[in-house]
Amino acid sequence: MAVVSVVGAGPVGLETAIGIRENGFDVEVLEEHAQVGKPVACTGLIQKKTCKELKLDVEDSLVNTLKGARLFSPGKEVWEIRRKGVVANMVNRFQFDKQFQKRAEKLGIPIHTDTKLIDIRKNALFVEASGRGELRRSQIVVGADGAHSLVRGMVDPAKEREKQFIHAIQVTAQGDFDPDMVEVHLGDFAPDFFAWITPESKTTARVGLGAPLGSNIKELLDRFTREQNISMVGSCDKMAGLIPIGPPMESLVQGNLLLAGDAGFVTKATTGGGIMLGLKSAQQCSAAIVDHLKNKVPLTRYNNRVKGIKKDLEQHWKVHSYINSLSPSDIDALFRKGKNAGIESFLSEHGDMDHPTRFMGKFITSPRLWGLLGPALKILL
Repeated sequence: MAVVSVVGAGPVGLETAIGIRENGFDVEVLEEHAQVGKPVACTGLIQKKTCKELKLDVEDSLVNTLKGARLFSPGKEVWEIRRKGVVANMVNRFQFDKQFQKRAEKLGIPIHTDTKLIDIRKNALFVEASGRGELRRSQIVVGADGAHSLVRGMVDPAKEREKQFIHAIQVTAQGDFDPDMVEVHLGDFAPDFFAWITPESKTTARVGLGAPLGSNIKELLDRFTREQNISMVGSCDKMAGLIPIGPPMESLVQGNLLLAGDAGFVTKATTGGGIMLGLKSAQQCSAAIVDHLKNKVPLTRYNNRVKGIKKDLEQHWKVHSYINSLSPSDIDALFRKGKNAGIESFLSEHGDMDHPTRFMGKFITSPRLWGLLGPALKILL
């Protein structure tokens, strides 16, 4: 019997397993796909300060560095948020994931690929391994199995979570791009979410969008790229997937089951990003498990450990909900009002899309932005 089984060999699952193994406990990782890091389903943007904070070495997977973003309203009002130095790193997600795999294997953590979880009954895990049914046993199970998480359904069987997703699509396209700046576009080509252009270089960018479940995302992407005069001829690396978009889960623990990363809706509702907060949840998850195994501290203490993460997730959800409550003309007006109030320079100096709670206080106490106090209070309260 394994002490801990982690379901999912993405960065979140592997980071969880690494934290447990470094403290001397046996842990295994179950991965349904044949290879760690594939299929790729992420744009791969990570704030530079996040890399430093989490001690992430991205040198081997680095594709591009970015200095800011341009945000476009439905009516093409623009906010430009730019800093002098590098703000974010764009990584090759396959290579990024492989770095976690190497760290795990160096610690002797077994990673069972082509092993799909079918069901869990207390300490019994029913899996399909290379096409054959198997029974495995584990004291504790961590669900780091992404948006489609089977473990989440056992921790929180509430049916409403099944609808709280955005369907995203992305391709790598050729064109003429500003290699320093991400572009974010709001409009009816991406209802309830946005479209993005994230440059790899002057001639190549990752172009995509998200829309509610049931949308024809390929048709919407074709429409967006036509409007932006981006040629899809020769485009490659097309990918599609689900992004959990909803308020944070009340509990990430049920019995001997814990959730981390996308499986536990630890994703930013504003951007869909989940790498940074997912890795933080992984670290707190492994710490809670180690504390339980060493000191018999209840696994539910994990919920206390992630209170700060949940606070940021709640703020992201409020911003997402507020923007989606506005009409296109209201968003245009908000962009104009924000530009006149100096929002671009404020966000360039203080903005933090990983931790909105860190700069919201500065927003409220900045006299030049008091004209935006109404929208800010709707988000904060």
